[in-house]
Amino acid sequence: MPTDYSFHLPNPLEGFRKSIESSASDALWLTPVQQKLGLTDSKFAGKPYLPKSHLYPKDSDGQYMPLLAQFNLEQMPSLPDFPAKGLLQFFISEQFSYSREKKEERLFQQDFKVRYFPSILPESQLVDDFSFLKTSCTFPIQKEMKVDFTRGLEPVSSSDYRRKYLLHPSFSKDHVISEDGRTFEEIYNEAFLAADHKLGGYPYFIEQDTRKDSALLKKFDTLLLQIVSNDEQGIMYGDSGILKFFINKKSLREGDFSSVYFIAEQYDSFSP
Repeated sequence: MPTDYSFHLPNPLEGFRKSIESSASDALWLTPVQQKLGLTDSKFAGKPYLPKSHLYPKDSDGQYMPLLAQFNLEQMPSLPDFPAKGLLQFFISEQFSYSREKKEERLFQQDFKVRYFPSILPESQLVDDFSFLKTSCTFPIQKEMKVDFTRGLEPVSSSDYRRKYLLHPSFSKDHVISEDGRTFEEIYNEAFLAADHKLGGYPYFIEQDTRKDSALLKKFDTLLLQIVSNDEQGIMYGDSGILKFFINKKSLREGDFSSVYFIAEQYDSFSP
């Protein structure tokens, strides 16, 4: 994970720095930490920001959806194309807590919800009683956690389908480039897997980029949020899975979160 606005390259990749740097995108890496929080703070899970004038989001079964994450945009480093103020929220149905599928995809916000509030109200105008929420013991994030941010540049990830267009090595990806016999592909995969919690940047896919062969899904060209399983942090989706939300860059710039592509992946499916 970068600690400043730059990135390190393994020595065998230094000869391709110009090409790799040209693919770099701004990202905010997210580190959850234990800390007491208010309703307007950036957080994973817990009690959401909810104006008294709004209803709490429900899934297609009519059940309340727990908060997955929320971000106070005024209290974090800025990201290109993201709104500079307001509050952004992500809810997902508890149906995903029991998913047996290796891959779950959603385009309609029935079993997930992304909400954006352009301005933030004082806490006196917010709901503060969430006793109606009952979160299962298998929800991906069990405890409310504060989020710390680290801003940096991230080269295109090894599994993003656009890598072959953004990088232009003058030889085959299987060409050996290190003294220990490793190929460009092996070294790049190890260095830029991109399996981190983040806003922006590039995604990590367990198998292959689900957008690769779909004209519709290619429109979702910007990673909005990614959350990965991490036992030490108390975050686990299915079998060491990963949760991703994508949006079109133009929609993001306009603050329009009505069209979002959500995908939940895990390593193994489970038989009934």
